[in-house]
Amino acid sequence: MKPINAALCAATAALAVAMAFATPSQATDASSGYVSIIYVMDNGAVLFNQDGVRTGTLPDCQGAGLRYRWAFDGSTPAGQAKLATLLTAYSTKKKITIIGKGFCTPGIHPDTELLNWFRIDE
Repeated sequence: MKPINAALCAATAALAVAMAFATPSQATDASSGYVSIIYVMDNGAVLFNQDGVRTGTLPDCQGAGLRYRWAFDGSTPAGQAKLATLLTAYSTKKKITIIGKGFCTPGIHPDTELLNWFRIDE
């Protein structure tokens, strides 16, 4: 039997305590709305606006005046699929419904909630 590493045990205990007191982030959603203002950034980030009613508490990172803006990484295969679907909704004037992730990522865009998924509505 291997001896238990005291530092590892202390780190594990500290992590467990931190998780017990952590406040979970709450994602926001947006009801059915139209896509507008699509930005494709040179780092692969895609930002866009959607005019549906947003519900839930905006993440603290969401910039002032950016209530209707969302972001995702368009440089991945999944992001490219999202971008193609987003452009389809925009060009055909179809509404989309959005589910967010509840946080922003500096590598994508630091002041805009990340998109979890969306669907094109009928």
